[in-house]
Amino acid sequence: MNKISLAQLLIQLARREEEIENPAKRNQLNQKSQNVSNNEPTKDIGSIQYVMDRITKLQPAKKKSLINSIKAMYQFQGGVSETDLEKIIKDLEKRKFLKVQQNNRITYLN
Repeated sequence: MNKISLAQLLIQLARREEEIENPAKRNQLNQKSQNVSNNEPTKDIGSIQYVMDRITKLQPAKKKSLINSIKAMYQFQGGVSETDLEKIIKDLEKRKFLKVQQNNRITYLN
């Protein structure tokens, strides 16, 4: 394992440990993020609005690129599972933000 990968792994482990030991701090952050106006981009990585803001900038054209973009957003928070990826994409479709075509191309509806 190279030094960068090791450093990333240690950061991920430290963040997970911090979230487990101090859940109250995490809840305070979630409450603050709910007070954020919808007009400005949010910094809360746990929100779907954060994903929408980032995807709006990136505009991936294929589903595979969309998946890689979402994975990159969560790489320092311990990653994201395949089921969570599908839930995020379904939520984006449900919100009429994007549509995944039969040929795995992405159409943006906003």
